[in-house]
Amino acid sequence: ARAQDVALSPSLEIDVSISAVGFVQAGLGIGLVDALLPWRQFAGLAVRPLAAGPEFPIALLTSRTRALARADEMMRDQIRAACSAVLGGDKAKA
Repeated sequence: ARAQDVALSPSLEIDVSISAVGFVQAGLGIGLVDALLPWRQFAGLAVRPLAAGPEFPIALLTSRTRALARADEMMRDQIRAACSAVLGGDKAKA
């Protein structure tokens, strides 16, 4: 919004993007959410990616002193795969 000199004044902000589903399905507005969830699976939602959308840096935090459990490795791999699908392979390698 700032880049196009448009004021953004949300009437409600939430911390967890999945919470937006219920609000949008109930007709209470629109949601600006991350692209990592398969939003099309939710009934009644239309997904419209933003043209020239913002980049959203993420980090996966792990312990330096403990090896990852198998479940943690699987979750890491799934997060990387989701990021790769959204961003294209190069930016999701870290």
